[in-house]
Amino acid sequence: MKRIAIFLLAGVVALLAACSKEAPSSSQEPSVSASSPEGAGAEGEKNYHFVFIPKVVHPWYDAVETGAKKAAEELKSQGINVKIEFDAPPQADVVLHAQKIESVVSKKPDAIAVAVLDDASDSAVINDATKAGAKIITFDTDAPDSSRLMYVGHDKNEEDGAMLAALLAQKMNEEGEVAILVGSLSAPNHSQRVAGFKKQMANYPNIKIVEEQADNDDLEKAVSLTESILQAHPNVKGFFGSNASNPIGIARAVKDSGNAGNIFIVGMDDLPETIEFINEGVITGTVVQNVSDIGYNSVKYMVDILEGKEVPETVPTGSYVVTKDNMDEYLSKTGQQ
Repeated sequence: MKRIAIFLLAGVVALLAACSKEAPSSSQEPSVSASSPEGAGAEGEKNYHFVFIPKVVHPWYDAVETGAKKAAEELKSQGINVKIEFDAPPQADVVLHAQKIESVVSKKPDAIAVAVLDDASDSAVINDATKAGAKIITFDTDAPDSSRLMYVGHDKNEEDGAMLAALLAQKMNEEGEVAILVGSLSAPNHSQRVAGFKKQMANYPNIKIVEEQADNDDLEKAVSLTESILQAHPNVKGFFGSNASNPIGIARAVKDSGNAGNIFIVGMDDLPETIEFINEGVITGTVVQNVSDIGYNSVKYMVDILEGKEVPETVPTGSYVVTKDNMDEYLSKTGQQ
C-alpha cells in the first residue's frame, strides 16, 4: 500500500509541473503591444492625433486639410498613423479663438497647429499651454513672439499687398479712387497685406484711398460693405480685398451694379468663385498661396517634433500672382489642367 501511495503522489507532482509549463503565471512580462509606450500601436506602429485650429470655419482651409491628409497618407508607409482633426470657431472672434485653443489643449492631442487670429491673446494661451507641455506650432498666420515651436506658411504678406497695389495702379492708369476691405482687424496677415498695399499706393499721387472697412472674413458682409461704398463713392475705380472671401464679396456687388470691367478688383487666394470671376474679367488678379503645402508640411514637421528631431524656425510656402493672362499656367501648376 505504501508503494502505491508513493507512486500516486509522484504522478500528481509530475502532472502539476507539466501544467505550470503550459500556463505561465500573470507575473510574467506582458506582450509587445501591451508594453508599447503611449503613442505606439501594434508591432511598433506609432499613432498620433493632430488638431488644426483655423481662424474661423472657412473654405480656404479645405486645401490645408487636403495637404495634411496627403502627408498622413504618406506616413502610413513608415508605420506612423496620424489622425487629422480641424476644429475652428464659428466666427472670427478673438475671445472665441482663444477659448478654442484652450479647449483643444485640454483634450491633450499629441500636437496642435494654430492659425493665429490675434497675436496678443493667442500668444498668451500658447505660452501657458507650452509651459504645461503642449506641442504647438503655428500655420497660416504666425505669433513669432510666442513660445510656439515653429511656423509653417507664407511670410511675405506685405510684399503680397504691394504686388497687388502695383497691379491695380497699372490697370487704373495710376489715377482714381480706391477702397479697401481689410478683413479681420486683429488678423496679422490681413493687416500686413493692407500695410504693404498702402505703402505701395503712396507711390501714386493721383490715386486716393477713399474707404477702409473691416468685413471680419464674412462674405455676405463684404457684399453689403461694397454696395455701401459704391453708393457713397460712385467714382471709385478699384478695390483691394485682403483675404480669401472679400474679393468674392466685392466682385458679386460690382457685377450686380453693372460695373464689371469698369471697376478693377484685386485680392487674395484662389477659391473657385474667385477663379471664375477672373475668367469672367470681374476680378483683375489675385495672389495665390501654396495652401496645400501648408497642411502637408505642418503634419510632417509635427511628427519630427514628436520624434525629437530639429525643426526650422519657419517654413515659408510662397505665393504668386494669378490673372486671366496666366490662368493656363496656374491651372497646370495646381493640377487642374
